[in-house]
Amino acid sequence: MTETQPRPAAEAPEGFVNSWLQGPFAPVAREVTEYDLKVTGTIPAELEDGRLLRVGPNPVDPQDPVTYNWFTGNGMVHGVRIRDGKAEWYRSRFVRDDEVARSKRIDPLPGPRQLGGGAQYVADNIVNTHTFAHAGKTWAFAEAGVLPVELSYELECLAKSDFGGTLNGSWTGHPHRDPRSGELHGMSYYHDWQHVSYQVVDTSGKVRRTVDVPTPGRPVVHDFALTQRYAVFLDGPVNYADELLAAGYDFPFLWDFEYPTRWVLVPRDPAGGEPVSVEVERWAVFHILGAYDRPDGQVALIGASYDQLFVTDHTGPGEKPGTLNLFLIDPKTGKTKVEILDDQPQEMPRMDERITGDKFRYGYFSSRDGGMSTLIKRDFDAPTRDSAKEVYAYGPGRFGMEAVFVPRTPDSAEDDGWLMTYVSDMTTRTADVVILHAQDLAAGPVATIHIPHRVPIGFHGNWIPDSEMEQQRKLLG
Repeated sequence: MTETQPRPAAEAPEGFVNSWLQGPFAPVAREVTEYDLKVTGTIPAELEDGRLLRVGPNPVDPQDPVTYNWFTGNGMVHGVRIRDGKAEWYRSRFVRDDEVARSKRIDPLPGPRQLGGGAQYVADNIVNTHTFAHAGKTWAFAEAGVLPVELSYELECLAKSDFGGTLNGSWTGHPHRDPRSGELHGMSYYHDWQHVSYQVVDTSGKVRRTVDVPTPGRPVVHDFALTQRYAVFLDGPVNYADELLAAGYDFPFLWDFEYPTRWVLVPRDPAGGEPVSVEVERWAVFHILGAYDRPDGQVALIGASYDQLFVTDHTGPGEKPGTLNLFLIDPKTGKTKVEILDDQPQEMPRMDERITGDKFRYGYFSSRDGGMSTLIKRDFDAPTRDSAKEVYAYGPGRFGMEAVFVPRTPDSAEDDGWLMTYVSDMTTRTADVVILHAQDLAAGPVATIHIPHRVPIGFHGNWIPDSEMEQQRKLLG
């Protein structure tokens, strides 16, 4: 950071309010278990027995609103169990990091020690970012030197993990599964590294490949994309800042006006050569819908993008509205062409993950533009921008979260399936799981599962059918 850039404020301006501790983001105080949830409508028969899991920040103790960042709240995992067309239970559980253990006066979670260095924002091993099933186990994931946490089927914390000693100390909060091999791919970073690690976790739950890519700074790499040829991540422009950590900010990363921002293409085949750097304008892209290889050798990548973030506001990603961008990344010329597809702010993109790495047609996004929470379906093959977008509004006082796409059958069409999302209802202080058919948002929910407790807006999750857990267990023998 140079002297011409804005410096972190030592004190909050008069009238300061941290919106990430208010309203639908406000934490809930206790863990909950509820059985036999009420259902309006009919849960689709194709949704076999399983769990809809998600995790997000839920600070266990009062926070300093000046220094608190939404990205750093203690994790709370939420789950709804569906079986035989019924919603059997809802559970919410803190992910037992060291701060939660101290607050609740319980034993710390067992498992390997995390990376050293003592940075405040990783010191307590806060896991709040994603939930996955892999290698026959249920996981909660985070990033930046924070170890994965294994969960029981009922969402109790079992242990921290370094994947049997194969992890280099840092994993990702946003892995992607190769639908062909079943392996998990991730990009990991850590504040003491001046590189980013591309890691592949095989179906037994062990890291089988690690590629360290040197970086000019220490960037945040929350998400990345897989194509058939490459693993692709954005290096910059949100970069680690010692002065923010020294000032007590929970998330010590700052927009760097001089960072040489680039896309990095790491060949997935070890024989494919060295990583390739491709210049790009200074955009921050925390969430990527997907990417694919084009016949002309370029990589097409679509992501929620920001031209300014964490410059003066260090509480969360709300400094300026974002846009939905298409990046055409050309490894031959070393240049990137950027096209803004939609200037309506939208986030938390999901797609049909059966086609991860291939060209996709549809994407699903969450938006709170204009104060109204909506679910957006976008058709990237539509002839006009006006015809490309369908919108479902959750209603006054209701806030939808990331919508997970579940195909109706294993071989159904790309958008023939169910969109499942948690909705926080601030008018009743309760929540719902809403299930819509992706081909008919206008029809509204086919089923709504009612949760008699509020669920704060959080990050990521997955629908995990029981059959998937069984398949993974069989792979382990």
